[in-house]
Amino acid sequence: MAVTFQEVEVSMTAVVSRPGGTQVNFHIGDKVQVGTRVGTITDAGNILIQVRTPEGSRRVVFPWELVRTRDT
Repeated sequence: MAVTFQEVEVSMTAVVSRPGGTQVNFHIGDKVQVGTRVGTITDAGNILIQVRTPEGSRRVVFPWELVRTRDT
């Protein structure tokens, strides 16, 4: 019996409500800044978001700690 797997694109989004009523959507793959660290979102849960730095370390943060960086 042959088993084939179909690739499925999963899009996980974290919606953050900021003061003043603005909402920010973060997606997996977004480049973000957490304090002085910069990284890429690798997972988005109900409350926490996992960020991976270019050096390979991972950190779990609250969405309101994140600032989206510009791709240049």
